[in-house]
Amino acid sequence: MKSRDAIPVLLATGLVICGSLSAVGQVTGSGPSIGMKEMPGYCLNMAVEMFALKPNKVKVKKAVEGSGAFTVAGTADQGDSGKRDFHCTFDSEKKFVEMVVESTGGE
Repeated sequence: MKSRDAIPVLLATGLVICGSLSAVGQVTGSGPSIGMKEMPGYCLNMAVEMFALKPNKVKVKKAVEGSGAFTVAGTADQGDSGKRDFHCTFDSEKKFVEMVVESTGGE
């Protein structure tokens, strides 16, 4: 399988992980720290790329802090294919961890 073929497979499973888990189960992110106000824009850009949509077809909410992590919820409007809910997670150091795409009822 080529790397470009992996994205649809990962989307079909409903989970895309970009961070790592430590031995104690703590989620850790990768890359630079993202300010809380910039997290929604970062998540929107990730979704635009993931779903191959224009930015106006993706909606995200404000970042929410809880249990040592930050979460940004969003929805991607895929037209005839319907809407897909997703969320981005950032660790306690505000580093991006993952984008989880919610599975639909038929998958």
